[in-house]
Amino acid sequence: MSTMEELFTYPPSRDMSCPFDPPPGVTEIARSDEPIRRVQIWDGTPAWLVTRYAEARQVLADNRFSADPSTPGFPEKSAAYAATVGQDKNLRTLDNPEHDRQKRMVIRDFTVKRVEAIRPKIQETVDGLIDAMLTRGAADVVTDLAFPVPTMVICELLGVPYADRAYFGGRSNTCLSREATPEEAAQAGKDLYEYLDGLIDQKIKEPADDMVSRLAVEQLANGTLSRKQVVEMARIMLVAGHETTANMIALSTLALLRHPDQAAEIRESRHLPFIANAVDELLRYLSVAHTGRRRAANEDVEVGGVLIRKGEGVIVANNVADRDASVYENPEQLDIHRPNARATVAFGYGIHQCIGQLLSRVELQVVHGTLWRRIPSLRLAVPFDEIKFKDDGSVYGLFALPVTWDAG
Repeated sequence: MSTMEELFTYPPSRDMSCPFDPPPGVTEIARSDEPIRRVQIWDGTPAWLVTRYAEARQVLADNRFSADPSTPGFPEKSAAYAATVGQDKNLRTLDNPEHDRQKRMVIRDFTVKRVEAIRPKIQETVDGLIDAMLTRGAADVVTDLAFPVPTMVICELLGVPYADRAYFGGRSNTCLSREATPEEAAQAGKDLYEYLDGLIDQKIKEPADDMVSRLAVEQLANGTLSRKQVVEMARIMLVAGHETTANMIALSTLALLRHPDQAAEIRESRHLPFIANAVDELLRYLSVAHTGRRRAANEDVEVGGVLIRKGEGVIVANNVADRDASVYENPEQLDIHRPNARATVAFGYGIHQCIGQLLSRVELQVVHGTLWRRIPSLRLAVPFDEIKFKDDGSVYGLFALPVTWDAG
């Protein structure tokens, strides 16, 4: 077992010569004979790092590991997280039975039937954004496509005005940043809280067919949820509902630009199951939730032959687990034909598996099923080494992705 003197700080730096790969330091641990190892986080607190697929799923599915940041030993992602969304009691941080009680209140907005019902609206949104890109003759995929698509969708689903996107988007970035001070993050979190608190007042007066209205009318009005609980649930939906998918759209577009043969296959296909599998493989290969799923042990638990004691923190490196060679053949390669791509843990596993995963998948399917077909000559407008990657927060992505194409 590693001694305290040997601990390195997680997450370590990436090798930006291979920007689609997890940090080599963590990959080396996964391939070693000690794949569960003690590391330390930003504040020096030690935690167990789990890097292989089977053990990752074991931890995430075991209710003896708590997702509640107030649990002793919990390894929070950053000072900013601890000061903001780490304070919330919502689906991300609740354990059972409260987790499942609140999940039942919102799950109808994320069922297969509901998500497929809004696929045409997502298609209309993507087509409109690409129309605008074609009119301009050049574009930044990040600002012109990647962020507008999931932001428009989550705004409509929640009942949040899309016109306010710059306000909540900027504050969301601050809450998720590892670089923000606790004071900056706390203020951003407070701003979001007050914004959503005011929105609830509007929905009580004029309810509509959206999630915040239903929470206000069906849960808050009868005392099933407190006002604070409604705000915290809406806040995590708003933050997570656009940040992760937006960064995934941008990063996956860049990955396909670097794999033009696979982009061409997507362009030529009209077969939805193939597009869906390609999206799952992109999720496995890129895994934008790159700082690990965090838990703390509520009792002693053995994982992969290692005894994790009550009160010790655990970090599940899902991006590395999705490169486990015992599960995926040639895991370092992007392969949109991979037969078991759907098995990815990019969205987590167990009761805390992302509630919006179906929605995110459909958004990605529509984007990639449309973009390459409508702009077949899409290419980078700058050299690849000038692309700036965003790795200062809990979601990996790009600051900008300038592209161009042949006129005509």
